[in-house]
Amino acid sequence: MLLVPAWRFFQESSWCGVDLFFVLSGFLITGILLDSRDYKGYFKNFYLRRALRIMPLYYATLLSALVIVPLLLGPSKLPDLYSKLLANQVWLWLYLQNFFQSQGAHQLPGFGHFWTLAVEEQFYWVWPLVVYFANRKWLLRICLTICVCEPLLRLILLETGTGTWALRELTFTRADTLLWGAIGAILARDAALRTRYLRVMHLAACVAAFTVVVMALYSGFLRYDGRDTVIAGYSALGLLFGVFVLSCAMSQGILARIVSAPLLQWFGKYSYSIYIVHPIALLVYGATVSPNLILGRFPAALVRFVTVTSFSALFAWLSWMLLESRFLVLKRNFEYRNNAGLPRSAAIDQAPADEVVSVS
Repeated sequence: MLLVPAWRFFQESSWCGVDLFFVLSGFLITGILLDSRDYKGYFKNFYLRRALRIMPLYYATLLSALVIVPLLLGPSKLPDLYSKLLANQVWLWLYLQNFFQSQGAHQLPGFGHFWTLAVEEQFYWVWPLVVYFANRKWLLRICLTICVCEPLLRLILLETGTGTWALRELTFTRADTLLWGAIGAILARDAALRTRYLRVMHLAACVAAFTVVVMALYSGFLRYDGRDTVIAGYSALGLLFGVFVLSCAMSQGILARIVSAPLLQWFGKYSYSIYIVHPIALLVYGATVSPNLILGRFPAALVRFVTVTSFSALFAWLSWMLLESRFLVLKRNFEYRNNAGLPRSAAIDQAPADEVVSVS
């Protein structure tokens, strides 16, 4: 039966969604920075707008889980792993959990997936400076140089004793995935660079696709901690997702209509809070619903997927309505404005069409 191996491949390879998330983030953030580089309040507005988007839900989750729940239940009623989480919570509050988790799995029980948010935040600390001081040509060269060197860096670190878990979660060993998105943002805004590099990227994407297919056939799925995946797989996926995102951004045909479908837009709007809550939903489901189900492996997995996804989507909608949207309204106080005092949206409307790709 083909459904079982297909479902196993989907489950075991779904971690690739993190790489797509990184590429999208690199694309969107670099696009915002490029479009606002010459505007007043470039740094202040960027950091405050990012904080309003990311931090309210993030810190509300930490406050609920690490302060309110222990106070309400008391230490004696908390699971054993909770004490480990509480003892190491400082890493979460400082957005440095990926460094702590590089020691191995389950360092922060229930919050392990937050390593990606730390990588994102650390990227935000540095990348606005790079974009501000480098023109597009040099910015593209910087991105390509890092992307080419990253697989070699990961190989050297592996050979000198660094574990695959650390290479998966440390920002400086995952930067290429973010930068493939940044490359897409640069090419989307510069026709000359696009003409020069796009064909080479498409050829490289074919090699990357072949690499990913070979790895998937060898194991039956993509191993997130496999040696080949860590050395070359992360780069191959980053390149493939980068080309895909750029193609979607530049497309005017059926691809554009597909990625603009209402359902995908809905999940895109609420994806951040879905990502925040879905592992917690999995834990709750495993402790309450799963033990009472008498189903085969595939039907049980399907029920779990539908239930957890539905709960996460409901939570995300409530989070948006009750919390996130209230803070996002404050973004209007931090508009990018040019020297004439025009907000960025108005100034962009007056710019040459080839210079604008609306991604912010």
